Amino acid sequence: MTEQKSPRSRRILMLTNVERGEANVFMSTSHALIEADPDVEIHFATFAGLEADVAAVWDEARSKVPQAKPIVYHELTGVSMGTGVMQYFLRKNPDQKELTLPDSFMAKPGISTTLQAIKDTIPIFIPYEGPQLVEIVNSIIEVIKKVDADLVVVNSLMTPGLTACYHLGIKFSCLSPNAIKEFAGPYQPRFANLWKYPAKDIHKREVQKYLTAHSGMTLRTPVDLLQDRPDGLKILVSTLPQLDFPVYVPPHVIPCGPILRIAPPITETDPKLESWLAIAPTVYLNLGSLCSIAEDQAVEIALALKSVLDTVKQSGSPLQVLWKLKKHGEYEVHEEGCRLQNILGNELQSDVVRIVDWVLAEPISVLQSGHIACTIHHGGANSYNESVVAGIPQVVLPLWTDCYEYAQRVEMHGIGRWGTRISKPQWTSEELTRELLIVLLGERSEAMKRKAKELAAVCKANGNGAIVAAKIILEECER
Repeated sequence: MTEQKSPRSRRILMLTNVERGEANVFMSTSHALIEADPDVEIHFATFAGLEADVAAVWDEARSKVPQAKPIVYHELTGVSMGTGVMQYFLRKNPDQKELTLPDSFMAKPGISTTLQAIKDTIPIFIPYEGPQLVEIVNSIIEVIKKVDADLVVVNSLMTPGLTACYHLGIKFSCLSPNAIKEFAGPYQPRFANLWKYPAKDIHKREVQKYLTAHSGMTLRTPVDLLQDRPDGLKILVSTLPQLDFPVYVPPHVIPCGPILRIAPPITETDPKLESWLAIAPTVYLNLGSLCSIAEDQAVEIALALKSVLDTVKQSGSPLQVLWKLKKHGEYEVHEEGCRLQNILGNELQSDVVRIVDWVLAEPISVLQSGHIACTIHHGGANSYNESVVAGIPQVVLPLWTDCYEYAQRVEMHGIGRWGTRISKPQWTSEELTRELLIVLLGERSEAMKRKAKELAAVCKANGNGAIVAAKIILEECER
């Protein structure tokens, strides 16, 4: 009798940039894949820095699925996307003392600044010099060949990954933290001509020339997913149509629902903070890891918080504030006589306001504590999705490019306010005070709370976005 070989476990290669906003989507989906198929073999390829996080994903998964196979980590060579972007702009502006985002991203929106911001977006898609790109693409190709996966799941923003996948002609799918609109633009009636890549960009031409000369490959970027998409390619996005602008969803774009980082409840990670949050409804202010705040702008926020706290107190309602502050430059926060202390000294002393540089619990754990009355964030996709899933009204202080779109989404869906419509891209105490009070005490406050809860219910009914994505990925392995 001939011995039959058991079928090989499904093998999936997750290929992503290392930056948290993108990598979190891949780690959460990896966790969901293990739970959906305990026999799945997951390989995770990215740049240095996520080893411990990926190991933690496996540890968490095997607590529910003891037989889960370890996630195999592959470290790519070369510089990460974020480092490449900052190095590019530092080369363009050698007089800068530190690595920052381009001025056009931070400028007041207008025709000229928007056109410049579009031009400055090109190096985000292609954040490398020719030799850097060749090194990374070769590293990715080596991993792809070594793993020999049934399916490669690549980050839609990862130019080296897309270049490698297109070049090898392998079966792959895309996973994206972004919205539907980013991939549906050319499919909208009468608007296809607006999604043209600025092909005359010198940087793109130089990188393409080097790549072709030294590897024979064609440069592929996220724009190719719009203009030259392989047949059958699916793009999985971390949102739902109900959370986005009203756009036509092409068949190859699959809205999975928000894919959020796996995080234990705050009662486990920081019970002391949870006890403090439970004292009163809390405003949670967190502008993300990329936004550092200079003292003058911190003062504007402090003045707004002081005014809001005083007004809410007069209404007879309790309120407190948790502010995660990343400082730009050196200045004091808690020292007697410093500017922030002069504004919020009483509130800081009475523990009504907490200003910290780090919160142990993940943002989603804070938001789902049941104690957050309003969240203030910078308009990132993850921040928006976390707030929606938690059912919390939002005030958005957009700082660059697509962040403005999330401010518009918040207002369009009636779940919060754009906090800098007049003073953008910075903020003033007057405007921020007004917008916060509209959310907390205004005539539409209850309607915003109700709508936020309704959208959270929509997300819950759809199911965990990571689980939806995992199901589709496993189906693609068999296609």
